Amino acid sequence: MKSLFMNLKRPFLALTLLLLCFSSVQGQTGEEREAPDGVEIRRDVTFLAADREEKLDVYQPAGHSKEERLPAVVIIHGGGWVRGDKGREREFVSGTMLAKAGYVAISINYETRKHRRWPNNLHDCKNAVRWLRANAEELGVDSENIGVIGGSAGGHLALMVAYTAGNADLSSEELYPGVSDSVKACVDMYGITNLLTRKQLDDEGIPTGELKEHRLFAQTREEAPGLWRRASPVNYVTSKSPPTFVIHGTRDDIVDVDQSKELYEKLQKEGVESTLRLVEGAKHAWALKSKNFDLRPEVLSFFDAHLKGQDSKPQVKEEASVILRDNKKRPNVLFIAVDDLNDWGGSLGGNKAAITPNMDRLFKEGVLFSNAHCSQAICSASRNSILSGLHPSSSGWYGSTKTMQNSYEDVMGEHTMLPQYFKENGYKTMAVGKIYHAGVSDYKERTDDFWHETGPKYSVRGELRKRGDGYGGTKFYPFPKGGSQMVAHYGEDYADGNSLSYGPLDREDMPDGRMYDEIIAEWACERISEEQEEPFFLAVGFVRPHAPFTAPREFFDLYDLDAIEIPSVPDDEMSDVPMLGKAISYGRLKGGDHYAVKNLSDTFWQEMVYGYLASVSFVDAQIGKVMEALEKSGHADNTLIVLWSDHGQHLGEKRKWRKQSLWEEATRVPLFFKAPGMTRGGEVCDEVVSLLDIYPTLLDACELPAASKLQGQSLTPFLKDPEKDREEPVLMSWRYGNHAVRSKDWRYIQYRDGTEELYRHPQDSGEHRNLANRPESQEVIQSLKKWIPKKPALPSGDTEWGGDKLDRRVKEWEESGVPEWLK
Repeated sequence: MKSLFMNLKRPFLALTLLLLCFSSVQGQTGEEREAPDGVEIRRDVTFLAADREEKLDVYQPAGHSKEERLPAVVIIHGGGWVRGDKGREREFVSGTMLAKAGYVAISINYETRKHRRWPNNLHDCKNAVRWLRANAEELGVDSENIGVIGGSAGGHLALMVAYTAGNADLSSEELYPGVSDSVKACVDMYGITNLLTRKQLDDEGIPTGELKEHRLFAQTREEAPGLWRRASPVNYVTSKSPPTFVIHGTRDDIVDVDQSKELYEKLQKEGVESTLRLVEGAKHAWALKSKNFDLRPEVLSFFDAHLKGQDSKPQVKEEASVILRDNKKRPNVLFIAVDDLNDWGGSLGGNKAAITPNMDRLFKEGVLFSNAHCSQAICSASRNSILSGLHPSSSGWYGSTKTMQNSYEDVMGEHTMLPQYFKENGYKTMAVGKIYHAGVSDYKERTDDFWHETGPKYSVRGELRKRGDGYGGTKFYPFPKGGSQMVAHYGEDYADGNSLSYGPLDREDMPDGRMYDEIIAEWACERISEEQEEPFFLAVGFVRPHAPFTAPREFFDLYDLDAIEIPSVPDDEMSDVPMLGKAISYGRLKGGDHYAVKNLSDTFWQEMVYGYLASVSFVDAQIGKVMEALEKSGHADNTLIVLWSDHGQHLGEKRKWRKQSLWEEATRVPLFFKAPGMTRGGEVCDEVVSLLDIYPTLLDACELPAASKLQGQSLTPFLKDPEKDREEPVLMSWRYGNHAVRSKDWRYIQYRDGTEELYRHPQDSGEHRNLANRPESQEVIQSLKKWIPKKPALPSGDTEWGGDKLDRRVKEWEESGVPEWLK
């Protein structure tokens, strides 16, 4: 083995290869996955300039000696040209397959950064071919027999490598002067072949005729047709093009199958040895070996024929060699989101007056996690955390959807949002209501990547919108009959508090006589009642009990206003809360939110609780409609149900209104799972869990491949045995640098100025007594403090921390004093 590393033609490679000789490949779970028997893998080998982050992995037969020259294959990952990784499942399967069959394979990363990717990504792929040739002697590679394989965007690049060898405009020999970039065989899996003819697709993967834009260039089709033409492999096919094996799923809903048919026709016309393999029923983005099929023998047969010369032609079976797994056996997913629902539902006991018969009944059918917490108690951050599986302290996504949109590629990379992952793994994905902050998507240009079908928005006519004084998002309407009580009492200066309002509504107060949540429930029920040819992922996002606390009058009639109890708040509640905590409680209104509520009238606090309870009962009724539709459908026995809320809602606790804090009332939420064949029903798990755990739990329960980068943990062990222990606590953030750690019995808060709070549960469930300064608490604090990130991500788009309005408020108080009601 020693001679393999002594005389590499690129000096910087020798040390890298030596250090990484026996390391293993990075799997989709983010953990190192060991090479299978008979295969050796070396990771993160340099093949470009020494300062480039992009590396490659080498797969080879175990014990391979350089004296035995083996054919080689370059593996190029997909990811829409903007993300991807050499260690993903598709690439790992290809690499291990080739190594076991007597090949040296390299799986590469390449340039994906915006405004730099084209044609640098192609140059990187070609330099990988040159690297193999330049180091063929020391690697034991037959430099005359090199092939290339790629899937999706990687398939596009593989074709470009195959068809543009030596092209003066698309080849850069700077790193490897005089070394050829030609290959002898190419396998393209569902790649884009002609950017100018790629089509939009309907829900069934059938082209609509409308042309589709691409992410490869910043320019549009009209702005830069030359670039689009230049980057289309079909335009470079000649009679001298290498043999090509094209594989495409007949139900691909990302790249229309006509792309591969067009390429195949061009190859046949030019007399190029080629095969088009249509995989019946397959959709987009799969590895050669999956639970549904195994295409490895056919691909190996192709490479053996053209790189080993073993056969005159590849042995591709004429009959359908792919037997698709019965997707009906995979559970459907009913993904129910409820906005701002705290622990007041009857089953969680936060407010025993809450009337929630439908959720109570549902929660008896599976496992209710009674100690579940969000990552950050604000809608946009929490929902994007849940759907991405990433914590705000690592993504930098603390609140602004604008910055999330601008930094999506940098944060997500190759990783995909939860609905997209299900879509790419054979599920029909549908959504209605509020799933992301803005509705079914926070990323308009990516909505089609997430969902096959989406439900209606809420249209609110002008006179009803006036009641909300310009409150953002029609989904939150209607407002009370007389508009916001805050504005009516205090004037327009308090318009920022217009959502702190409540009131019963009659049908004439609603567009077409219906609340948005009623429309959402109706649309969801219709989808559930339909026959489905494939498993579905149905996301149903209810808006209430999000403020304003309005609902049809009959839900207010469930409660006696005079009997409503307000939360218990001791007179000295804020005396032991640090300044940044007080600044969080203050809120947004002049004089402070709680001050405004208390001084509006002697009963307004009680009335707001009344409105919240009515809103909770209203959304409970809508959940009941959806559950009834499921029970009556043919899907009930094979549908996994998950119900969650993005965060809680303060109603005066800690003298705080809205959410947006690090205390229990803002972070604790319902989380419920009912999984066919896994949950027994009527069980409660009181271990602390995170909403980050939803993504990995669903993949695990649906037997889908693990996804990379996920920071939560699968809860399937707790679904099977709710009595299991879990030692790891949950991390929460509020804005940059402020964190809470919640264990089963404790909540520890550390603000960015170093000040602290510590509360013991369940003895102090209202978190009234801060124990952080007590000597006997220091051991507990140290055990929890270690879970706080040492270097949390800056807010996305920022390069340094410059403070925010919380800091400015504290500084103002240092000069003028803290408001009396916060002392």
